[in-house]
Amino acid sequence: MAPFEIPGLIISIVFFSLIIYLVGQRNVPAQFRNIVSGTILIRIFAVLAYALVVFGLYGGAGDPVVYFRWGQRFAEYFRQFDLSPFFDRDVWRGPAFTGTNFVGYPAALAILLVGESFRGTWLLYSALCVVGLLYFAKVFYRAYGGAEYKTYLYILLLYPSLWFWTANVSKDTWMVFGVAVFLTGMVDKGRKQNIYVMAFGLLWCYLVRPQLAAMLAFALAGAYFLGTLKKLTFKNVFILVLSVVGAFYFLSVVGVEDVTEVTDFAEQTQRKSSYGGSEISLSQGPLKFIQAPVNILLRPFPWEVGGFLQIISFFDVYFIWYLAFRNWRAVRRSFSMIRKDRLIAFCFIFIGLFAVGAGLALVNLGLIARQRIILYPFMFMIIYAYSDKRIAFLRKKRREEQEKRYQEIAELQKA
Repeated sequence: MAPFEIPGLIISIVFFSLIIYLVGQRNVPAQFRNIVSGTILIRIFAVLAYALVVFGLYGGAGDPVVYFRWGQRFAEYFRQFDLSPFFDRDVWRGPAFTGTNFVGYPAALAILLVGESFRGTWLLYSALCVVGLLYFAKVFYRAYGGAEYKTYLYILLLYPSLWFWTANVSKDTWMVFGVAVFLTGMVDKGRKQNIYVMAFGLLWCYLVRPQLAAMLAFALAGAYFLGTLKKLTFKNVFILVLSVVGAFYFLSVVGVEDVTEVTDFAEQTQRKSSYGGSEISLSQGPLKFIQAPVNILLRPFPWEVGGFLQIISFFDVYFIWYLAFRNWRAVRRSFSMIRKDRLIAFCFIFIGLFAVGAGLALVNLGLIARQRIILYPFMFMIIYAYSDKRIAFLRKKRREEQEKRYQEIAELQKA
């Protein structure tokens, strides 16, 4: 255990609860705020559960442990008001400021706030994910109203993989917040766009995973392209061009100077992720572009389940497919709205890009299970945006408005 483990966890519980309570008060309607209190308890349990797994089952082997150790190193500098970790390459973890190295900075900040406590640091850091999920729900409410808001909010906050894999210091926790901020800019008040918020979300993602920031930018470009032809405005064209330029810049950061080099980058990432007992093989040639999304969206297969975490991962992804088939008409409606609904178009394009890109790069079932959770809020959005319940509500509302107009016309005729 870390030197300040239990006191740090207690301090973190106070900070974490305060952050989530204040954000919940601001972003969640009053009748649903009970789930915010429940989320606080779930997250505390999630951190304890994750610590039990990583220390009890895996002997302390895991990226969150490494990030904590690196945060400790940076914190030593910051306590002495020494900012050299920001610009001294000899102190960095790896060759670049962004990516793996950058995760050490927020880890160091959390350590400075709660002390050297694994669980305390992880809990405070996981507030980023909770806030991000509340923002996802806020975007859903802005775009699709309140008919399915409760369902969407509850499933985001209670879904096991979304609270288990982000109950620590990790890139995935950081990314959930960044992607959610990006979406709040894409669907601002009145379903308008806020370029500055979108840019901040992209920058946030770029600091940890530039390649995923590129996927966001490409998905944004694709969504705008599908809708811009119908509504050709300067702002739409500007965002389309800017997102394409930004996407290529983010790729250049990870060494991809040309689209043809994407496969080379994926192969390099494969070599880094090919370790452990959950390593899988990837087909060669054109067939790998078919297998890649299958790996992300469908694995592990039933016959591949061999451990506790793989069991969780199996039920985790296949329950979403169960929801999709159970709500097939809603999914079909969402797909038919790609040209009309920019947010739904973004969801489909981003899921497709991530499934192919990550599927080409990841050959480890553990990494796949952890990193694909960023897709789940988008998948749930596709399932519930045009659900039978929401369509029935909209039809009822239209009938009431039509009857109201008829009554007004009738009263005018009587007068």
